[in-house]
Amino acid sequence: MSVSGMKKQLHKASQLLNERLMGAEGTKLDEDFLKMEKSVTAIHILLAELLSKTTEFLQPNPVSQELSNIKT
Repeated sequence: MSVSGMKKQLHKASQLLNERLMGAEGTKLDEDFLKMEKSVTAIHILLAELLSKTTEFLQPNPVSQELSNIKT
């Protein structure tokens, strides 16, 4: 993990600890943000699946190439 990632996680942990100890209420997320977060997650999953299938499609299959070479 990078230094900036560790700083971010440390900040999140300290903020959560402060909220718990001081009884502060966490930031409430509105409905639009939650819907957008769900759609972004769904798009991310679909893009990852599309990328893997595209890679499979574009990678040549050595067995089929060998069969075509034998036939010619």
